[in-house]
Amino acid sequence: MPRTVLWTLGIGSAVILVPTIAITLGAPSMSALDAGDISGMVTIWSNSAVGTFVSLCIALAIINAAIVMVIQNSRVLYSSARDKAWPEPVNRAFTDLSKKFGSPWISTLAVGVPGAILCFVPVATLTNVTGVAVTLLYGFVAVAALASRRGAHKLNTTAWRMPMWPAVPVIVLAVLLYVLSQQAVSDLLITGGITVASLLYWVFYLRPRPDARWIITVPEDDQQPA
Repeated sequence: MPRTVLWTLGIGSAVILVPTIAITLGAPSMSALDAGDISGMVTIWSNSAVGTFVSLCIALAIINAAIVMVIQNSRVLYSSARDKAWPEPVNRAFTDLSKKFGSPWISTLAVGVPGAILCFVPVATLTNVTGVAVTLLYGFVAVAALASRRGAHKLNTTAWRMPMWPAVPVIVLAVLLYVLSQQAVSDLLITGGITVASLLYWVFYLRPRPDARWIITVPEDDQQPA
């Protein structure tokens, strides 16, 4: 598993960084780069046929990413219901599997339908709110990294130890706080509202029911006899 994660990280980084560096270095001007007209820049470098091909590839990649995100998030929703994170009727619905395909169809609809509705929201709003949400996510990870060697956690000698701790999470937090300070107030309020609502749900519903709700399970692999 660790090797799989690291290989995925390396390949994913290369796939993202190499084209990004190439586009940045090959852009004729900062204004062209800010406009984000990738196909236009490719047309300048080559011809209209190549530019059209790149545009179609970008469109296909966006469609593929949307499908992947729906599949991924619906499985996350299914897992939360499996771990009893919701009231029982909701848990039963989100864990209901299609008899034909074996997929969590209600969870998929619960993710896909709101996603389709959000297509009518301005792209700038979606982009900015998503950016703030991702920034907060990594901020919480950095805070968790700082807290990981406190209390009972510091006694776990078999756990992986972050090199140069706590320099990395401190630097990450400083950078993320600066990024958040540059965001629009409306985007911060939207993301903050979602975060507060989630926190209140945990405080008033999940936390008082530790034996009945949010019971994390780790399915074991089936062991086949040799």
